[in-house]
Amino acid sequence: MRENSRILTLDSNVFIAAMKRDELHSEECLRILSKVPDAYILSEPTIIYQEVCGTLAKRIGTDAATEARKQLDLIIHPRLLTNCTRDFCISAYPLCSEYDIYSIDAIYLKVALNNNTVLVSLDKEDFIDKIRPKRPNIEAYYVTEFPY
Repeated sequence: MRENSRILTLDSNVFIAAMKRDELHSEECLRILSKVPDAYILSEPTIIYQEVCGTLAKRIGTDAATEARKQLDLIIHPRLLTNCTRDFCISAYPLCSEYDIYSIDAIYLKVALNNNTVLVSLDKEDFIDKIRPKRPNIEAYYVTEFPY
């Protein structure tokens, strides 16, 4: 890890949009990912592999999913990869009620809270806009609001 690097938790939709390159905000997502690992280091839940690779396998094909897995292996810091164990999931589910968010989003939020990261998502209305008013101890951004 670089000393001056900040830690980011990116929702799976950021990776998917960057890798598909045909989404509305694909360019912004790609720009964020291009800052890893020089300016940012990633801290992610292990479920990121299923969400990203599974989605790409379904939408594009298994070759794209395999390439995505290789990229994830390269850019996610192994010590900052959070295992989605039973205990971790149990600790994350109360966030669904507290923030009125979906269960999978609670996992990303829990990783961000545990590791004091900057959280970025393409889901503004159902995720970022729901957590901001509660003022968690982290920064949370919609992709287009991310301060490069």
